[in-house]
Amino acid sequence: MSRRLHQRGFSLLEVLVAFAILSISLGVLLQVFATGLRNAGMADDYTRATLYAESILAAIGREAPPSAGVREGPIDDQFSWRSTVGEYTDGLPDPERTQVLAYRVSVEVFWPGPAQIRSVMLETLRLAPLEPPGSR
Repeated sequence: MSRRLHQRGFSLLEVLVAFAILSISLGVLLQVFATGLRNAGMADDYTRATLYAESILAAIGREAPPSAGVREGPIDDQFSWRSTVGEYTDGLPDPERTQVLAYRVSVEVFWPGPAQIRSVMLETLRLAPLEPPGSR
């Protein structure tokens, strides 16, 4: 009987409580890591979409003066784009005096997200030389 009193160790209940605490802690840690990975993937999508939008925006009006209208198309299996070009006259001097027209150019890149469509939109103003009256 005295030998039993001097034995040291953990009871079954203590071991079960320790395993329960360990499993809850590991579950919380895995949830934190999963959320971090999901956020990193989402940040990567937004970065790629912004780069695509910048590229498309830079190309508009480079080879020919911009023309008003809406254009759209796919980029790859995940991303698509839409550009809108319209004349901009707010607060600008008369185009006949300046010999330039201003255009508001916006590009939106969108892709499907887990619950909704996600998108990035960039806008800028482009100047183009005023075409002579008979050239349009």
